[in-house]
Formats: sequence, C-alpha cells, structure tokens
Amino acid sequence: MLEEIDRGIMDRFLVLPLHRSAIINASVIMQSLLTTAQSVIIVAIGWAAGAHYPGGVAGVAVLIAGSDAGRLGAIRAKFAEQGSFWVSEEPQRGERINSFGMKAPGSGFLRVAPTRVEATAGEALPRDDWPHLYLREPAIPWAPIGQGMLAVAALSLAILLAFAPPGRVRPNAQMFFLGAGFMLLETKAVVHMALLFGSTWVVNSVVFFAILVMILCANLYVLQRPPQRLAPYYALLIAGLLINALVPLSAFLDLAPLARTVSSSLVVFLPVFFAGVIFATMFAKSTAPDVDLGSNVAGIILGGLSEQLSLVIGFNYLLFVAIAYYLLSALLRPKAAIP
Repeated sequence: MLEEIDRGIMDRFLVLPLHRSAIINASVIMQSLLTTAQSVIIVAIGWAAGAHYPGGVAGVAVLIAGSDAGRLGAIRAKFAEQGSFWVSEEPQRGERINSFGMKAPGSGFLRVAPTRVEATAGEALPRDDWPHLYLREPAIPWAPIGQGMLAVAALSLAILLAFAPPGRVRPNAQMFFLGAGFMLLETKAVVHMALLFGSTWVVNSVVFFAILVMILCANLYVLQRPPQRLAPYYALLIAGLLINALVPLSAFLDLAPLARTVSSSLVVFLPVFFAGVIFATMFAKSTAPDVDLGSNVAGIILGGLSEQLSLVIGFNYLLFVAIAYYLLSALLRPKAAIP
C-alpha cells in the first residue's frame, strides 16, 4: 500500500471518473466473490475425497447455518447414562456396533469420555474466553510469539520510515486507530462464532463473508444517506462492543437454534456495520485519501499485534482494547472532520 501511494497509483485511481467509495466497494465485492468461490471449491474437494453432505445443497446450508443443540443434548445424556464412547481404529468395526458402554466392546478401541482437569496452584484452566491449552498461565511467550511481534513491529517501522519519512507525510490518527480497532473486532467475530458453531473452515468462511457484506452495506448506506454527524455511530459502535464483551456465550447456547444464530450474528456483525459507516464517511470526505488509507493500513498492523493480548486478558477483554482504539480515533479526528 505504501509503495502504491509513493508511486502515485492511488492518485491515478482518485482522478478516475467514479465515486471514491467505488474503490473500496470493488475490493469488498472481489473479496466476497473470492470467499464464496473458495468455499465452493473446498466443498467440492471434500465431496470428491469421499465426504457426504446429506440433503444436497440444502444439507450444505444446514451444515453452515444449522444447529446441533438437540444432538448435543442427546450425546450428553448418553454419556451420563453409559459413561464412555468407544472408537475403533478400524472405521468398519465402529459402524456395526453401538460404541457407547461402560466397557470396551473389544480390543483396539479408544475411550472417549468426559474427564476432570485438575490444575495446580497458579495454573489457569482453559475457558471460552481464554482457550489457550498450551499455556499454564496468562502470558505472551517470548519465543516465538514475542519475538515475532518484535520482528513485525520493527519491519513495519522500517518500511514506514523508508516510504513515508517524518516531515513528508503526516498520518491521520483517526484513520490509524479505526484500523487498529477493526482488526480486533474482526478477531473477536471469528472466535465468537467458532465457539458457538465450531472452529471449521465453513464457519470461518461464513464469518469473513458476513464481515465483507456488512462493510459493503455500510458503504452503500453512506452513498445513499451520508451522515452529518458521526457521534451517534460512535455511540452505537461502543454500545455494540460492550454488549459483545459483557454478554456470556452461555446466554446464546441456551437459545433455540434460529434465535441463537440471529442474536449472535446481530451482536457480532452490527458493530462491523457502524465501524464501516464511520470509515466510509471519513474516507469520502478526505482531502488526502492516499495518506488516510495508508494510515488505516498501518493501524491494522497495530491491531494485529494487539491480538496477542488475548493470551493475557482473554478475548472478551480484548474488545475493551478495541473500544479504547475507537475512542482514540474519535478524540484524535482532524479539526475539520465531521463531528
């Protein structure tokens, strides 16, 4: 991005006879189409490799958006009644028997059953908010994560100083912190939906597709009804993030399948829409769009580095870091910007 700005590519885009938001919308639509195509290819490869999707296209749709609440309840009841589930190393054997039971049905079976994890003093147990099985305590390991963060930060600063030396370009602090906050918002969306519906490529594809669609909707909204004030959208964004952080996942798991899907999607994706409205409005009114877009990309790098804070504070509290970034973007907006 910095190289494109330095070479004048962004300037050539901006003098074309089209609306400035079209540059962003075209990229969003392209990414959405790519995500859809990738999903279709992965489903097709799975089918060719022997995967079965009962119900055809409708079955795939249910796989993406459906719920396993009833089946999970039956599985929990079966475990409570018979204790263990036995899995054969030979799939043909497992298909012909009822693998639930107190004892193994034969040799060569592996036991699957609920268990109790005991931790010594000072050790943290994994939970939905902090699902880090490989850590004994909340911390950012120096090797390799800390070293990687330092390397990315140093490389980013070197590139920034090489292509945008101090005094030549003045970054836009508002766009910078908008990028940082959005990166954390996207991270929480992926983790939130994975915990509710499973950490699979299908869920991740749907999440990224929904985020791109919400960004597109935000751009279209700004084109049709340009906001005169951004303060209400900042307030709605902060409120949405607070709800996302404070409402426990168990509140969604207790809902009916359709209600759980709708409510969790609203909580996760509405803040994306409000953040998109703020960005699109500021970018449409920008007097230096190349610098502003570059500032936003630089903020995304800060947001990516900040994701590692989840190793210490958990994913829910990571949203409070995002709130801090969005508040900074509101406070550090240019004097001539929309209030």
